[in-house]
Amino acid sequence: MAMKYVNSSVQKAVTLLAVAMLMLGCGTSSRVKDGTLAGVAPKLVPTEVYLPIDQFDKEGVKLPYEVSINPYAEQSGRIKKESVTRYIEARRAYKSKEYAVAAEKLHALTREDEKLSGPWVMLGDIATKQGEKDDATELYQKAIEVNAQNINAYIRLAKVLRIQGQFIQAQNLYAEALALWPDFPEAHLNLAILYDIYMNMPKAAQQHMETYQFLTGNKDEQVATWLVDLRSRTGLEYSIRAGQLITMPALSIAGDVK
Repeated sequence: MAMKYVNSSVQKAVTLLAVAMLMLGCGTSSRVKDGTLAGVAPKLVPTEVYLPIDQFDKEGVKLPYEVSINPYAEQSGRIKKESVTRYIEARRAYKSKEYAVAAEKLHALTREDEKLSGPWVMLGDIATKQGEKDDATELYQKAIEVNAQNINAYIRLAKVLRIQGQFIQAQNLYAEALALWPDFPEAHLNLAILYDIYMNMPKAAQQHMETYQFLTGNKDEQVATWLVDLRSRTGLEYSIRAGQLITMPALSIAGDVK
């Protein structure tokens, strides 16, 4: 980033987070309002390909699992300092539930720089909080149109569609997010919830829930309890195959999508 940071370490961290959330990028989408592609009937997309598997060296020794790179976090580009400041202010207003103030600042950002996708995601979050699901759908889609690698927009849009009963469309979006980043923990977890509760696919749910636990170091006790129940229903003791996990990269931009 071509910006200098001269504030405290805490302020630096907040600013860097904002830069990540504002990440530049471009992309196009032919989606229509319900999240499907125009003229294409929705159908389930296979997601087993995104499960972690064992890797071995030439001597047959199992290797530590190498986590794939988050493409959205890896994007770089020049962002105006004023845009970062405005975004931080909008985020603070959002957290304080001052949604009108946050929306005003975010809309100003979208007018000032059409290449930023982060403001559209937060506008979608505001619409979701206010129960405006159709608006939220359009705003998350706009974020994807602006930056096709904004993985946060995919899972937020998928959750809105799931709430509206569009389960296959939601599954497709989780699959798209995993196609971008196969080791996206929150995408695996949300997909597992969709499979188990809404689509009666317990085996697939177990696979993706185990993947979430694997990628996050088995730290979620609630998910661990859920897995016990899933395993009792599937009869499978463990359904993914992966070596020892290496240190997981920071997931600060993933957000709360459960």
